[in-house]
Amino acid sequence: MKCRTFLAFAFAITLSLNYAFGQVTENPKVDEQSAEYVKIKRVELTDQYTIISLEFVEKKSNVPQVPKGFNLPFKRGQGPIQGGNQIWLDPETRLYKPGEIEKKFKLIKAENIPTNATKEVTAGEKVDFVAYFERLSPGIEEFDFYEGRSSQGTQSWNFYGIHIKNPLKKPVQKTPKITAKAAPPVKKPAEKAVVPQKEETPVEEPAAESGVAVLRGNVFNAKTKQPIAAEIQYVEKGDSLQIRSSSGKYRLGLDPAEKYDLKIVAKGYYGTALSLSPADSAGKGAFTHDFYLNPLAVGETITMPNIYFETSKYALLPESYAELNRLVDMMRENKNIRIRIEGHTDNVGDFDKNLELSRQRAESVQAYLVEKGIEKSRIEAKGYGGTRAVTKGTPEERARNRRVEFVVTEV
Repeated sequence: MKCRTFLAFAFAITLSLNYAFGQVTENPKVDEQSAEYVKIKRVELTDQYTIISLEFVEKKSNVPQVPKGFNLPFKRGQGPIQGGNQIWLDPETRLYKPGEIEKKFKLIKAENIPTNATKEVTAGEKVDFVAYFERLSPGIEEFDFYEGRSSQGTQSWNFYGIHIKNPLKKPVQKTPKITAKAAPPVKKPAEKAVVPQKEETPVEEPAAESGVAVLRGNVFNAKTKQPIAAEIQYVEKGDSLQIRSSSGKYRLGLDPAEKYDLKIVAKGYYGTALSLSPADSAGKGAFTHDFYLNPLAVGETITMPNIYFETSKYALLPESYAELNRLVDMMRENKNIRIRIEGHTDNVGDFDKNLELSRQRAESVQAYLVEKGIEKSRIEAKGYGGTRAVTKGTPEERARNRRVEFVVTEV
């Protein structure tokens, strides 16, 4: 009896030790995710796997109520069906260390969710499922769960910035044994044998995976330098996609073969844009870009950097339309805002002619906005010529004086 009790006690201690040394993170912090109705409940690291337990909750409606601008949460092109939707986990889902996309950890298997078929879910149903991936390398304590890029009629489940416990293993230091050194035996010199040298074959390093490029950064208030909630909009392969960030921090998975025109918008701020070709980024798989948005407060002066005119004339060039359309969108979304368009020139040449040209250029911008449906009563136009220079440096620097700005006069 005592022997059995001892064995049971030893077995219980062994189990408790195994559990204590396992790496488990309950409800890990996630910086951003693409679908709010799926959450990560637990991440466990074993010798063989990274085990991620997730929970899916179907909305309590036969017809999904999709927020404006969001794609429907169907998988692999599945449309709505009576009583629910279809879900599955893409077998190409993988884990990445942020910024190092060549380090990927593949999906091995999944439980309670199919990977090569679909699973029907009914309104209000909750599905708990588990995904097994290759084991994350020790020391990776933040990773991304990337299922794929969303497309029309589908919604991928991507999680960015998952924080877990996974410290580096500390090497075991062995205490060297101290032994008395014996005198080396005296050997007769021997002739050196000629050993034929093997020709070394160069080992080719595996090429970095080019399946996805990562763009990440933050969106800030240009005045306070504090992060703000924002939305990033872009088009990929004909699909209009949006990523919302409540913290201002964002991370996008992009196709390296595509070209992107990103729009960054936030309520109460004047948006901005970025044109991007991941393939032109010197072969980098990940890069960073922060955005600074100007608040739409009374008295704020906002420079529009991409307004172009014919030389010494006031006719707008087509290269100006993207910036002007961004201003149109802002005026449409903020019905009570009134602005003053201000034209500026440098101080080279005739003072009166510069003053007249700056006024005409401001009126050209006003006319464009009116043509797009903005009430003229909301837009004042004024020219200041070269009286409000921002720099007096070299000719290249003085080119900054030739600009168009708008001032918020009423909110």
